[in-house]
Amino acid sequence: MTAARRLLLLLTGINLVNYLDRYVVAAILEPLGRELHLSDAQLGRLTFVFIAVYMCSAPLFGYLADRFHRPRLVAGGVALWSLATVGAAFVHSYPALLVTRSLVGVGEAAYASLGPAMLADGFPESDRAKAFTWFYLAIPLGSAFGYGLGGLVAGAWGWRASFLVAGLPGLALALWMALQADPVRGAMDGTREDDANAPYFQRLKHVFLNRIWLACTASYVAYTFAMGGLSTWGPTLLQRRFAVSTAKAGLVFGGLAVVTGILGTFLGGWFTDRWQKRWPDAGAGISGVTLLAAAPVVAWALGTHHLGAAYALFFVGMFLLFVNTSPVNALTVSSLPASIRATGVAVNVLLIHLLGDAISPEWVGRRADALHAMGNSGGDALARALLVVVPAIVLSGLALWWARHRPSRA
Repeated sequence: MTAARRLLLLLTGINLVNYLDRYVVAAILEPLGRELHLSDAQLGRLTFVFIAVYMCSAPLFGYLADRFHRPRLVAGGVALWSLATVGAAFVHSYPALLVTRSLVGVGEAAYASLGPAMLADGFPESDRAKAFTWFYLAIPLGSAFGYGLGGLVAGAWGWRASFLVAGLPGLALALWMALQADPVRGAMDGTREDDANAPYFQRLKHVFLNRIWLACTASYVAYTFAMGGLSTWGPTLLQRRFAVSTAKAGLVFGGLAVVTGILGTFLGGWFTDRWQKRWPDAGAGISGVTLLAAAPVVAWALGTHHLGAAYALFFVGMFLLFVNTSPVNALTVSSLPASIRATGVAVNVLLIHLLGDAISPEWVGRRADALHAMGNSGGDALARALLVVVPAIVLSGLALWWARHRPSRA
């Protein structure tokens, strides 16, 4: 196995555990909230605190990654988030739970800033969409494990055991990553960077003056806002509106995530690889069209009172949303010069979470509390609150459609 493929395998494994850890919380919100006597707003704030720390830490790790040994930085981050997740199994108060989720945010920021940049340095631009397809397949798989294992373990042994299952696997991956070599920055890029040795802040302009990076970041802000709301509250909506058990809701939503995620991510990368040789803007076009198509399907899924229809509509909507994953991330990373790539990815992470899923889960929770207080049932209140994600999906698609005619990298 080549070094690049070994790196892809390891980073994909870490990405899977990353999303397992992240979405196990969504699977256990109901029993966790009942035991700790938390409101929907407080439950939504768990995601806000995690994301707020995560996005604020990302630029720091991006700055360090453009200077120091990246695999060791990633290893430290993975070890930190794994230990913090295990620690959440032993908390007995809301402030203590917030502290553990904050530490998870610090650890995940190290990986999120460095992983895509390292992967880009392992593969030429012509193969990056394919490599990123496998890398981002870990998102639906990890999310599904988070929902499914979280729900099953919580149903059998309680929500605390779910944190133990989610946290322990990352420690072995952290050790493996610490032993890896750091890929040469920019070795696989097709164009030469003329000012790679220029002062840091002079090179930083390549991020903020880059049209394609700006468009992809704007699109992903809206996309992350929508996915943050849906992924956090989706299993809870099934429990409240359709009286689905905690275990079944986690399994169903996890099953939907893994099937639609694999199909959508794979087809998005495959079509991009196939068509971008003829149409350089294929990735942005594919992502834009499928996001625009997803918006009415998601709205219908949130409006239906028939369980079978809800499953079918969530399947179609989530599939269309996942098609976007591989093309837009490969496009974002490839648009940046190698010497500033990790920083550009980190700033992207900061912005998409600051304006995206740092806001939406608590926003939805507060809105659901208010609608419930006005006399709506718990399920209807949550469904109406979740409708805020629909215009966000539309904006995400429009931003990528605008990005189709991209200039060469700055």
